[in-house]
Parts: sequence; structure tokens; C-alpha cells
Amino acid sequence: MNILELRNVTKRFGNFTAVDKVSFSVQKGKVLSLLGPSGCGKTTTLRLISGFENVDEGSILVSGKDVVNKRPYERNVGLLFQDYALFPHMSVEQNVAYGMKHRGFEKKLIPNRTNEMLELVKLIGFEKRKPGQLSGGQQQRVALARSLAISPEIILLDEPLSALDAKLRQELRFELKEILNTVNATTIVVTHDQEEAMSLGDSVIVMNEGKIIQEGHPTDIYEKPNSKFVAEFVGRSNWFNGNIVNKADDGILKIKTTEGFEFNILESLTPELSNGNYEICVRPERISLEKNEIIDEDSYINLLPGKVVDVAHLGPDIHTVIEVSNKRMIKVVEKYTGQVLKNNGTNVNLYFYPKDCIIVSSEK
Repeated sequence: MNILELRNVTKRFGNFTAVDKVSFSVQKGKVLSLLGPSGCGKTTTLRLISGFENVDEGSILVSGKDVVNKRPYERNVGLLFQDYALFPHMSVEQNVAYGMKHRGFEKKLIPNRTNEMLELVKLIGFEKRKPGQLSGGQQQRVALARSLAISPEIILLDEPLSALDAKLRQELRFELKEILNTVNATTIVVTHDQEEAMSLGDSVIVMNEGKIIQEGHPTDIYEKPNSKFVAEFVGRSNWFNGNIVNKADDGILKIKTTEGFEFNILESLTPELSNGNYEICVRPERISLEKNEIIDEDSYINLLPGKVVDVAHLGPDIHTVIEVSNKRMIKVVEKYTGQVLKNNGTNVNLYFYPKDCIIVSSEK
């Protein structure tokens, strides 16, 4: 069952169209991530769902009922603001109980519900503290508990982890997912962080300039982007441009790039084009700098000779920049396994399979 459905929703600010005929739906208990750059329309979409902005065209249905003309408090939607918007003069328990008191909950039920929510977000013992006495992560949990306390049909999270430092953001990402799963909350997460979108969302919508560019499972968005914009936004990329010069019998196409490289790609991954011109993306983590037995047996393996110009050991990964012919720089990301790092100037070969090439139309 779809708890939320948007049908051709449009929002304009003067002559500027912030949201342009956006349509999507979210099933009960699922988490949808709205991903895109600043100004793409994702936060405006969230505000339209919550009722803090008015729709110019289209309809928004919650549990099958159009809520376009309903006020925010009439929509049974929980909203977690980017800055948490906690009341500084109220205690933790007063903040969590605030929404229930203004939604007509029975007074005798509020203390138990408040305690239940604080237990869910692991803040038992912090009831009497004020927001100013809490860390950023603890404030985020209070705001989440307040949103969940009213038993909303939909939870809306606007950049919920952006105010936290990188390490805490990563820790709370998994905790947030666990909490949402526990309460079976139907959730929309707005974020510009692709890792956050991919890890939290059961599905992901990539937006740009007020429109939906692609919608799908996180794996499909990463592995099968429908445009160069999506491929670049959801991961690191090495890009080449070229045309098909030969077709083998076993579904392999040979592409010659504008720089003179020749790549083998899978015909099954290649979109049909009018001009035959393609953009080829190879993810840095799909490139190997060492031969192995599997690679040796593959006659269609792609190989590029080059030399190391920079190496950075970043935690579990090694980031290497390789200079190939024509002064072209290629990024490679490998897992650190205790190996000796390569020195600048070392000659290497880059290897990657035809299936590791993501092909999109250069017409898009």
C-alpha cells in the first residue's frame, strides 16, 4: 500500500520553477532518499509534503487522501528539521512531549509515550537536561524522538545528519536506520550526501533543477545510472568519450575514445543512440593495478599503461593517480591489505573488465 503519493506536483517562486511535475510514491514502512545538489528542489518537495509550502499544481495523497488543502498539523506528518528546532528552555522530556500535547493526546498517556521514545533513541537518564547540555548527536536523537512520538504516518527528515561531524554522522547513520526499521516508519530523507542516501534509502530519487532524473534501488542508481549527471553525483568517476569501431560475435563492442584509447564494452549495457557517441564511466574502485589469473584468461580485458603520479593512504583505501598517454590522469581506489605503497614515477598497468564500463549517451 502506498502511504504517500505525489502526482505531477509543481511549485513556482515567481518565474522560477522549484519543483517541476514531480511524481512518485512511497510504500508503507519504506525509506525513500531524495538526493541532489543544493537548489535541485528536494527540500521544497519535503516542505510541500509537510504543508509548509503550498502546491501550485498537482496533488499529494497521504493514505489515499489528498492533503493539499490541509494545514501542517492536520497531515499527521513528523518533520525533523536540519537544525533540529528544539526548544532551548524546555527539558528533553518536554521537547519530546510537545507535539503530543498539541495533537490532542490523552494527558495520562503522554508520560509513558515520552519514556518509550526516549528509550528507543537511547536517552533514558537525560530527561531533565536542556538541549544546550546535550551533544549534537544527542540533540538529533531528541528531535527524532519528538517526530516519532506523535505516531505520524510519514516521517520527513531534512538533512538529518548534516550538522554532525563526519565520524559521528557515520555512526548515527546506522543507528537511524535501525530506529526507523524498529518503528516501521514510512520515511523520506532529503540529503545531498550520496553515502547517506544509499545507506538509508530502500529506494533513491536523484533530482536536479526541480525534476526527477532517475529513481530506483540504490544499487541500480550506482551501477546503472541513466545519465552522466547521475553517474557523477553518486560516485567517483573516470570519464572517456568515444564511438563504436567494431562489434564482436559474443556481445563485445570495441570503442575508440577521442584520446585514442580502445576499450571493450558489453553490448548489453549500451543504450541505442542516433549518433553513436558515448560517454564511458569507469569507477576508480573497479580498476586494478595488478594482474591476476582471472584477468590473464580474459582476452577482452581493458589495459592502459601508465605511471604513478600520486598516492594517498586514506584509512582502509589507497587512492592512486595514474598518468596515462596524452597527460590524462586516471583515479584508482584499492583496499589497503598491508601492501607496500607504490612510489611516484612507478610504471604500472591499469586493468578493468568490459562489464566495469558504465555507458551513457553523450546526448543527455
